[in-house]
Amino acid sequence: MPSPACFDLKALRRAAIDHGDTSAAAIARRLGMPYGTVIRWTSGRAAPSGPALAAIERAYGLTPAQLYPADA
Repeated sequence: MPSPACFDLKALRRAAIDHGDTSAAAIARRLGMPYGTVIRWTSGRAAPSGPALAAIERAYGLTPAQLYPADA
């Protein structure tokens, strides 16, 4: 599982807001993910991996490289 410390939460938040999703609940609905999972991401307690990264890319156009930048 990727480290939450390496995850660029700001990139996800910017993309979500650009799509009109201003809450964790809205992000969860768009991604088809459990609300609790998204809350863990947005609080820095966990980071998305595997299928969640694919869902983020489909929904928001963010690649894993954008979510886990090399300089993080």
